[in-house]
Amino acid sequence: MGFVAGALPGEEVEAEVEEVRRNFWRGRAVEVLTASKNRTLGPAEVCPGCDWGHFDLAVAREAKRELFLETMQRIGRLPPRIFGALPIVPSPPGHRIRNRFHVAGRGEALVIGQFAARTHRVESVAGCRALTPGTAAILPAVRDALARSGAAVSEVATLEDTGGGRRLARVALSDGPKRQARRDAEAVVGTLAPLFAGVRVLDHEGKLLGEAGEARLAIEAGGRVFLVSVDTFFQGNRHLAGRLLTDAAEATRGTPGDALDAFGGVGLFAAALLDSGHDVVSVEGSPSAARDAAKTRMTWPDAARWRIVPSSVADYLSSSPRRFNIVVADPPRAGLARIAQPLAARARREFVYVSCDPATLARDLRLLVDEGFEVTDARLYDLFPLTHRVEAVVTLLRGARDTA
Repeated sequence: MGFVAGALPGEEVEAEVEEVRRNFWRGRAVEVLTASKNRTLGPAEVCPGCDWGHFDLAVAREAKRELFLETMQRIGRLPPRIFGALPIVPSPPGHRIRNRFHVAGRGEALVIGQFAARTHRVESVAGCRALTPGTAAILPAVRDALARSGAAVSEVATLEDTGGGRRLARVALSDGPKRQARRDAEAVVGTLAPLFAGVRVLDHEGKLLGEAGEARLAIEAGGRVFLVSVDTFFQGNRHLAGRLLTDAAEATRGTPGDALDAFGGVGLFAAALLDSGHDVVSVEGSPSAARDAAKTRMTWPDAARWRIVPSSVADYLSSSPRRFNIVVADPPRAGLARIAQPLAARARREFVYVSCDPATLARDLRLLVDEGFEVTDARLYDLFPLTHRVEAVVTLLRGARDTA
């Protein structure tokens, strides 16, 4: 059995084999001999960061729905019928306000982009349709500025506000002598400062070597403003972040009482819970995100109803026996794993699970269903158009026998 990246079902392609295992092989399409009617680009035209960049967007969304339901059944033993109609909210390209670019070379040989599939070869992302128009326009100037600095750079992370007018950058230097790293940091700050509202430069171990400008951006979503630093997680789709907030507020409006916002980040779902009338405790293990949430909280008129606990969710569950009427969880891609059942036990009535990984979601939903929850609503969001990834929000309620 073979898997060919860049090929669509029913196509005849010329493929290059890149990996051979005992039961399967992997390759990539080099040339399309017989194209699918759903193909939009040839293999050489697709950005290395957009693995479904060749796939018609509308057809790709339906494929994501089918893959989601297949994963729920295969891993979670959850039949498709429990997810109902499973609407998928579309997004146009030009969506990504958070980026992490790899850098290779120095001076005029410098390249900024993404790794080619299953390699550490950096390929340019010039023309990438996922980038916002503002980021796409400024990227050549960023590349030229880094080339002029002469610094040895390994990575550039950027954060943009939803309006596209302001950006932050964080630059990571390659390994090298400390004295040279400090000179490189000074050069990078000097060349990038005119292009960004704020710049931070770190050495290869993550130590801050230089900075200039602002530490946080004001990002608007769903009628709220969030103060976010470049290394803090925030939903990266400028078209759908606000929709996630308002939909979560609607999903939790019918359940009164207090709420736990697990993996709270800078407060996107805390905002949803506040909007739906709840008192909220947010638990966040990232120091950067917890600091940004605290700064954000100071600007909100309903801050008295929002408490932020800077702790991992596992440590919080170990230290506090408190239960809540609602639990909202937005974990990283690894999902809840060992804390799924302890976290479920804290929800008296409603559990809202936000996930960007269907496989770990299926595993965890199986545990939640076994704990007495029933899926009452599920919807998908095309937060990552041009890729195979999809965001899911699943709402569960405890069965009537468990609510007494």
